[in-house]
Amino acid sequence: MQGAPYPPASMVYPQGHLVGQQVYPAGAVPAWQHAAQPAPQRKRRRIGLWVALLVALVCLVAGCLLALSLCDGPGRSRAGAPGQLEGKTPEEIQAELDRQVSEGMFNISIASVAQFADGTSEGELRIENVPGNRYLMQVVITLDDTGQQIYESGIIEPDHHIQRDALSVDLDPGTYDATATFLALDAQTEEEAGRAAAKMLIQVMG
Repeated sequence: MQGAPYPPASMVYPQGHLVGQQVYPAGAVPAWQHAAQPAPQRKRRRIGLWVALLVALVCLVAGCLLALSLCDGPGRSRAGAPGQLEGKTPEEIQAELDRQVSEGMFNISIASVAQFADGTSEGELRIENVPGNRYLMQVVITLDDTGQQIYESGIIEPDHHIQRDALSVDLDPGTYDATATFLALDAQTEEEAGRAAAKMLIQVMG
């Protein structure tokens, strides 16, 4: 009696099981595949770490820029309104814009006579740092007879002006000979690069 023949090696058993191979239930994952799972997780962790470092770097740069913006040079205050003095004609404004200022020149402008209603009120000083100047400007006014300082402006940038302002000293009524000293300041360091002076009269009316 001959025995039953062995099935061919390629024969497929019921439920899709191949001879000599292990087949797992539907949805099951072999153990060797489980061992490969941590790699994508590590990759995600590395990406998260780089993102966190990038965010920290951006915050650091933003903080440095904010600190620099708050530190306005040596800390001197700015003064003056943008643009040229009020009351100039279009021709005067254009002539000022067309003026070519050489490297060492520093144009100054102030009222030759400044009138004040009293010692504490504002008067027309008409201080101007013209557009052609390459320096920042600061103005100090002193009395000729005593040398007393009666006014000091903040830093005035080119193409800015102080139309009206009050003196820093409450002067008695009268007319005073005074000198306005213009300090030319380097635009980057705010260090003094030179100075010029102009004679003027201070009139306090009452």
